[in-house]
Formats: sequence, structure tokens, C-alpha cells
Amino acid sequence: MKILPKTIKHEKFKEMVRLWLDTHREEYCAFVEEVSKRDRTGLIRIFQYAQFVAPGYAKVVMNKLSDKDNEDLSPIEKFLTDADIASKMVDEFQSQRPESIVPVMLAWLYFGNSWEMMVAYNEETIQDKNSSFIDRLKARVVIYAAIKGSIKNEHRTKEDWEHFRKVQKSMGSMIPVTDSAIDEMEEEPTNSEANNGEIGDERKEPLKRGRKKIRASLDTLIPNDTDRMKGKISEFIKFRSSGSDIAMLYIYLQEESHIGSCDITTFHNALSEHYPEHKFVGLRGVQKAHQQLVTPMLGGKRMIDLGQDRKNLENIRLHFAA
Repeated sequence: MKILPKTIKHEKFKEMVRLWLDTHREEYCAFVEEVSKRDRTGLIRIFQYAQFVAPGYAKVVMNKLSDKDNEDLSPIEKFLTDADIASKMVDEFQSQRPESIVPVMLAWLYFGNSWEMMVAYNEETIQDKNSSFIDRLKARVVIYAAIKGSIKNEHRTKEDWEHFRKVQKSMGSMIPVTDSAIDEMEEEPTNSEANNGEIGDERKEPLKRGRKKIRASLDTLIPNDTDRMKGKISEFIKFRSSGSDIAMLYIYLQEESHIGSCDITTFHNALSEHYPEHKFVGLRGVQKAHQQLVTPMLGGKRMIDLGQDRKNLENIRLHFAA
């Protein structure tokens, strides 16, 4: 009996995909090999399916690239919601047509390294000096959409992306856009929360939205030479406490391993709580400044590696070395 898309629970549907994967291993492995190719043939197939199931998708993406605020993905999300892709995919999955890409694509999205591969590939595109400006903008939008979309659809958690970031950096990868996307992530209701566990259903009751504060004291974040480092930070913020100053301080402390692994939200909260007498710029201003400073430029450099920003960073190094 065919299950109606708006009545099937998310976990039940995920289990159906898992059962399909267990009986179609060869097909799945062939698909994974295809999407892993550097010529992007597999990813092109996925994009073509998106175009088929939601005509006009490419136009919406290109319109988004022309916006100054291309971090706001709500127009793309609204377009995909209006297209009711979830219901169409549930229907097509159950049809089990031999030529359909949907079953194997869903298996890859749920149980493979799909989201991570898309993010890593697009970070490489941004770092490639041969990439055009539009290609780099497009890659940036894909990274944001992959990270936020995978969490919203419960394919990944924020903790999964934190682990991905740690692994990538341990291999020497530069992932500035991933850093920005994770650091600026807002706590949003997942589909199961918004829909009471049903795919495609309407929200039953309003849920609170807002940024989840991660608590960690400054003493906890600074494991070594704590008192001296706190003294240096105190001296620094007395004279330099703009959004750019705090973002640059965070980048310096992270790159020199003076603080433990944390996102810029946690760092901002720790500063605010440790120095309650000091009026810090708002979190959003610091996040915006951080994003600008780590924006990739030509030759794999970041904004902070060039011009006056580079001089300011060097001054911070001299301050902490004294």
C-alpha cells in the first residue's frame, strides 16, 4: 500500500531508505563513485533532477547571487517549499522506477558523506585561483545551503559539522566559508519539531526561535598561561573593541592556539560575561566582521592577510608577545 507523503513520519521514511540501501549496494556504490568524480557528472545529475522536480530552481539561485546579502537563503528555501519537493520525492521513491535517481540519491544524502563532500568541493572551488567570481559566489551559496539545509532536514547536526570542521583543519584545509556558516548558525526548529514528525505537514503550534547561547567561561577557553592571557585581553579591549577588533582578536587566539576550539559566538559570550563592566559590540556585528576578514581572496589569501588588516593582526601579535 502506498504511503501518502503528508502522513509518513520522518524516521519511518528514513528506515525505508535504509532498507532500500541494504538491498541495492552495488547501485549505491556506483552512484557514490560517480558523484565523487572531479568532473562533477554525478552532481550535475542531481542538479538536473532539482531542475526537473522544481522548474526555475537555477533562476532562483542565480537571482540570489546578484543580491548583496547572499547569506539569506530564505528565497531559495521558500521556492523549494512551494514546489513541495519533499512530497514529490516520497512519491517517486515509492514508485521504484528503474531509471529514477531518487532512491540512490536519498540513500547517499542520508547515509553517505554527501553533504560533507559538497561542502569540501565548493571550498576547493573558492580557493582555486582559476575560479571566476561568479563560480566562487555560487560555491559560497552552496556551502551555506548544504550546512543549514542538512541540519534543517535532520540529515546532520551542528555537532556533525563541528566534527567535519575539525577533521578538515587537521588535514590542513582552509574552510573559511564553512567556519562562517557554522559560527553564524541560528538555532532553528527542525522539520520534526516544526511538523510534529510528519513530512510535508503544517506546523501545529508556534515554536520559539532564537540563537542558542553556548556557555563557556574565559578561564575554560584559555587552558594555558591563563592569567597573563586574560590580562593581555583586558588591556586590548580597553582601546580596541569594535566588531572588527573582536573578530581579529578571536582569529589571532585561534590560530596561535591560545584558546580552545570554539566558535565566535562562544568567544563573544565568554568575553561579555568575564568583563561585564565593558560594553561590547553586539554579536551580529562581530560575526559580520569575522566573515569579512576570512573572505577568500585571490591566491588562497583571506582579507585579513592583506593591507591594513594584516598590519592590525601583526600589531595584535606584538601586543601578546610583549
